[in-house]
Amino acid sequence: MDAKARNCLLQHREALEKDIKTSYIMDHMISDGFLTILEEEKVRNEPTQQQRAAMLIKMILKKDNGSYISFYNALLHEGYKDLAALLHDGIPVVSSSSGKDSVSGITSYVRTVLCEGGVPQRPVVFVARKKLVNAIQQKLSKLNGEPGWVTIYGMAGCGKSVLAAEAVRDHSLLKRCFPGGVHWVSVGKQDKSGLLMKLQNLCTRLDQDESFSQRLPLNIEEAKDRLRILLLRKHPSSLLILDDIWDPWVLKAFDNQCQILLTTRDKSVTDSVMGPNYVVPVESSLGKEKGLEILSLFVNMKKADLPEQAHSIIKECKVVERCHWAILTDLLHKWNQS
Repeated sequence: MDAKARNCLLQHREALEKDIKTSYIMDHMISDGFLTILEEEKVRNEPTQQQRAAMLIKMILKKDNGSYISFYNALLHEGYKDLAALLHDGIPVVSSSSGKDSVSGITSYVRTVLCEGGVPQRPVVFVARKKLVNAIQQKLSKLNGEPGWVTIYGMAGCGKSVLAAEAVRDHSLLKRCFPGGVHWVSVGKQDKSGLLMKLQNLCTRLDQDESFSQRLPLNIEEAKDRLRILLLRKHPSSLLILDDIWDPWVLKAFDNQCQILLTTRDKSVTDSVMGPNYVVPVESSLGKEKGLEILSLFVNMKKADLPEQAHSIIKECKVVERCHWAILTDLLHKWNQS
């Protein structure tokens, strides 16, 4: 971890340990691939909330820059805007003269925009799907600054969220189409109270200086109105990303004449929305070659060096890009038995 990031975390360690609840924070970091299940269990075994927070921060201090960014994003996602603000100045910056990260190739501008917008990091095991990413980017460009929708749909686990995040990991696209930034919301299946909480958290993130209102919206309609004004007045030309939409009535709460990228298992959720809607379907599997590439990355071997058993493992497990830990565990179990 960069010295600046580490010092910032150490400086604000006491405030973080005092206030954060680790459960949901760890869920985000596990999803990003920066925390293991064993580490999560070790944190959960601590007797008090403050001790659990202390253990988590102790672990993060021993990790890399990606862990710091994942932790920062998790704080934003869970509504800890004040604590995230404390860590903002410590967000790791790139060191190369080109302004690009030596590993991911993204610019410092992109890194900052995505970090502030709560866009997830790339998963630990990542395989590029350039054709699909390009298709999403082309659809986003078609919005051309006007209200509209880009819908990525496909079966569970086919990599929709990874593709959505990858599509906005592009300097030219952000500068040209979304100079107001991007704002990621993990929606999921919600009831009315859960949806209200998601809207409240988003309004808080978009109004961090509380210049618009110091009071949270009390109901969904009020939250929808406030979100519309915030996007219009404080964040024009921005992109709202809604991940994992299940129900049309949930989507209506975000239908505010803005630019929206969403992921869903059911493309019919957008049937009643206003404005143009560009659809990008995602197949449920990656195929043999991509599956072998994922497996080779996970076991740290060249694809050409994989044993013959790898082909039957890929066929049986039907590997997908997102690489759920359950799938990877199943892969290793079959590998060990081969």
